[in-house]
Amino acid sequence: MMSSIKLKWLIVLFALAAPLLHSTRGYCAQQRNVELIAMIGKDEVMGTFNEPAALFYDESKQRLYVADTVNNRLVSFDPGFTFLASLVHENFALPMGIVKLSTGEFFITDGEKAKVIFIDVKNKIIEPLNIRNVPPAAERFLAGRIAIGGDEHLYVIDRLNKRILVVDRNGNFLRSITARGREFYGFNDVRVDDRGFVYAVDTLAAKVYVFNDKGRLVSKFGGDGRLVFPVSVAVDSRGYVYVLDRHPGVIRIFDKTGRLQYDLLKKGYNPGELYNPSYIYIDAKDRIFTIDGNRVQVFKEKR
Repeated sequence: MMSSIKLKWLIVLFALAAPLLHSTRGYCAQQRNVELIAMIGKDEVMGTFNEPAALFYDESKQRLYVADTVNNRLVSFDPGFTFLASLVHENFALPMGIVKLSTGEFFITDGEKAKVIFIDVKNKIIEPLNIRNVPPAAERFLAGRIAIGGDEHLYVIDRLNKRILVVDRNGNFLRSITARGREFYGFNDVRVDDRGFVYAVDTLAAKVYVFNDKGRLVSKFGGDGRLVFPVSVAVDSRGYVYVLDRHPGVIRIFDKTGRLQYDLLKKGYNPGELYNPSYIYIDAKDRIFTIDGNRVQVFKEKR
């Protein structure tokens, strides 16, 4: 019988996929082209993805790692995006987020245990991360997506308390990041750039928040019809903010102040299109990775 926590996480996933009505204003955005480099979804050895929720690209090892959520596994790929291996273990289930340290260890967020899990493959250690000295909050900690900064601090969404916890690799609490206002519903995704600036998406409010390296809000944008149902965010080497907007099936690119620059991709089921996108990631080469249903697509923008 499915546990209540697992059921709750699956309800969250399906809720994000459900249509949401927003008022929209007309606007004009230039549409630019991208090249589809790879599409990953199924393999004779790997099998088929089942609702993957997040991914991470290791620049030093040139490995792609995908959190294949409902299959309860982590999957790795080589530089040519050929399947390498999968990791399944009784100490984690429903992986919702994944990052990797420079020393090779992983942190994932576990949708069943609602915790951050530390994974040391070399030494065969898989155990919950003990996050210490977190200020009291109204609700219990429920881990959402996770990001990592250049200083290898972890940025973990605390879903029920509508905040981002910043902790070091040992689980020591450093600070929390949140927003204020009646129209703030909580964060669905988070990313950190090379300067330590934090980018977070409030899906229900259709807004993006930008915080500096001290956690102070420096800008926010959206809520005006330019975004409909943003579910994920990434930042490229120019400092442009890429927002994955699920319902229209596009990536909308803004500068840090929220000025719309242009759009990428369009709604559709064909390769190179987006029909149910949930996650975006940009690597050091500015390649764009998207999770779209049960497939991962990799793009290179034609600038």
